[in-house]
Amino acid sequence: MVVSLRTSIAVGAVFRRGAVVPRWFLYRGRKIPVREITYTWTEREGSTVCLHFSVSDGVNLYELSFRPERLMWILEAVED
Repeated sequence: MVVSLRTSIAVGAVFRRGAVVPRWFLYRGRKIPVREITYTWTEREGSTVCLHFSVSDGVNLYELSFRPERLMWILEAVED
């Protein structure tokens, strides 16, 4: 079941060679490791670029988004 959340979260990420790679994020008081990035895509919301990541901790699937202009991460959805 997919649950839409759209909530701001803290993310540990690596920035290298012009790319952003999420490594972990905090959700419900737990540090969730990103074991796999299954898909990435970019969207535009007006003049704002939004980077999306479909990631897995090995059990659940999560959709994260990053807004570089505001340095803000959003947990868009979780599928368990």
